[in-house]
Amino acid sequence: MKKLFLTLLLAAAAATLRAQVDSLDYRCDYYFSKRAGQEAVPVQPQDIVMLGNSLTERGSWSEYFPDSRILNRGIGGDCVAGMIARLDSIVAGKPRAIFLMAGVNDLIFSTIAPEVLLGQYERLLDAVRAASPRTRVYIESLLPLDEERNAQWFTGKNARIEAFDLLLRDLAHRRGLTYIDIRSRIIRDGKMPAEYTVDGIHLSPAGYARWREAIAPYIAPEGARCGTVRCEGRAVPGVVVSDGDRCAVTDAEGRFTLPRNDRARFVFVSTPAGYASPSDGSVVRFYLPVDEERTSYDFTLQRNTLDDTRHGFVVTADPQIFARKEFRLLEEAAEDIRRTVQAAVADRRPMHGICVGDITSGDHAFYPEYNAVMDRAGIPFRNAMGNHDMKIWGRSFETSLAPYEAAYGPSYYSYNVGRVHYVVLNDNFFIGRDWYYIGYLEERQLLWLEEDLRQVAPGTTVVVALHIPTMYKDKQTRPFDYPSAKRSLCNYRALYDLLEPYNAHIVSGHMHTMENSDIRPGLYEHNVAALCGAWWQGPICTDGTPAGYAVFEIDGDSVAWYYKATGEPRDFQLKIYDAKDDPSFAGRIVANVWNCDPSWQVEMHADGGQPVPMERMTAVDPQARALYADPSRLDHKWITVIPSDHYYAAPLPAGVRRVRVTARDRFGTVYQAEKRIRP
Repeated sequence: MKKLFLTLLLAAAAATLRAQVDSLDYRCDYYFSKRAGQEAVPVQPQDIVMLGNSLTERGSWSEYFPDSRILNRGIGGDCVAGMIARLDSIVAGKPRAIFLMAGVNDLIFSTIAPEVLLGQYERLLDAVRAASPRTRVYIESLLPLDEERNAQWFTGKNARIEAFDLLLRDLAHRRGLTYIDIRSRIIRDGKMPAEYTVDGIHLSPAGYARWREAIAPYIAPEGARCGTVRCEGRAVPGVVVSDGDRCAVTDAEGRFTLPRNDRARFVFVSTPAGYASPSDGSVVRFYLPVDEERTSYDFTLQRNTLDDTRHGFVVTADPQIFARKEFRLLEEAAEDIRRTVQAAVADRRPMHGICVGDITSGDHAFYPEYNAVMDRAGIPFRNAMGNHDMKIWGRSFETSLAPYEAAYGPSYYSYNVGRVHYVVLNDNFFIGRDWYYIGYLEERQLLWLEEDLRQVAPGTTVVVALHIPTMYKDKQTRPFDYPSAKRSLCNYRALYDLLEPYNAHIVSGHMHTMENSDIRPGLYEHNVAALCGAWWQGPICTDGTPAGYAVFEIDGDSVAWYYKATGEPRDFQLKIYDAKDDPSFAGRIVANVWNCDPSWQVEMHADGGQPVPMERMTAVDPQARALYADPSRLDHKWITVIPSDHYYAAPLPAGVRRVRVTARDRFGTVYQAEKRIRP
């Protein structure tokens, strides 16, 4: 039967050659009968179409890939012109992919020049692109012949096939299409091996097995989301891509496949070290919204110009724009960040930013203007969602995400810079009543984090950014109630357990005050004071911390940090008070050292004398009390000062006229401030 089929095919070709040797006439009863039968089954958008000649027709594609919807559109004896003629019914259905095997009959049974045939091939590709631009076309290489099996027709044709195949490879490169090299998997000694063919041209089961192996990475199950990650036109292997539930890793050709996920809203890339995702001003576009008509989720990265093993980042918390007049103050903060960044880059330390939420105070229409102002900082910003970034008064947590996601994409994701793995989480959980929320990570997010961290080697430095802090002083000994549920992460132990294998730093905001928590070896939280200070009502927060941002410097695996007050030099790290500032400080010198932790050493020097250790204490900042004492002067009447424990005190000897306080941080950097003591 197989010999008869080949004999009929060759006879038809011989008749065609007698009439016109530079092209094939595909019009025959078999062609039209087969075409009619195929077109009786319309192509659907979720279909994969195998388009070709008898080589394609004989393949049992649905059996090879049972989890995918595959339509076989191969017709024996067909040529490129015949495929163009029947293309309309295929592209009308806008299939997600076409695998194209075409040209071998033209090259065997006509004298058409490979370059001329390539023109026909390109017209076929143009027709697909015009009618169904989202359809992904895969160009399959042509297969070799065993010329000895049918010398009359095959002699010398392998050279023509090889020449055309080189043109196809170049064509795929020029058009940005995927070229699948099946030929090299089959050819041996310049020809088709006997075990792969039944007649010198058509494939045996073993031959189809090789074909299947070649295209398997490109055949995704129905509903799967596929794509590529590339940089400068080249594949980037080993990149983690996610849909918010599952993670996939790109292969050697930059391809990935994510299984069907009906609740996915985005496909996003965990930007690898050494690369950057494109930015729209300061906003990083590392994601693509899920679109059922999209056939491929393709990401393009940019290669970093500086070695990012040594890098830095700034953390802003709670810009919280309430009124348009506050953008002027935000501009000053952005300019301050720009100067900090410029100094770092001049020292060959590339920088990026993380905003840990509450971008606005609830008016999400301010997002575009906020983005435009933060562009002035001169760095890309990764954003975390805050409770004021939620859409409240809705019916569920799931309905609270839309405004933020429309502006910034997924509310949880990861990326990499140098040796550091960064994770951004959304721990604002709207409980479906009025404006109430708690700090909580839902199970979906925790499961995603588990899968994301599986790609990260134990011992790696991991930075987790979220809005609501995980820890505060004495949290674990205080009774649980709603005020504590909304001020910190309720299920913090789940997060801590996942971070156990790593050297982890958590950066958070929400409180508008400063607190550092050395939680355990390998886990440290930086609860960063508000960029807006006291909601843009004054230059300091309600605990006396200056409005500003945190700056982190990464060298390999090590992390160092300091706090930068807006409009102040880097070494402005403490303020000194005495009884003139607050009568409760009588007989003492008190220093507000806002970025301290238990490793800091704070000492007082009275009139140039020997250092006296200062003891940590809880106090209210006198400057904050004076600024925010009169609610009638404030836009927000509920603002009140907050006691904190980042104060240090020492007895003030009688008659002292000047004191100097020095504060040595955990990195050995010494800061100081002086105060003249008035009688």
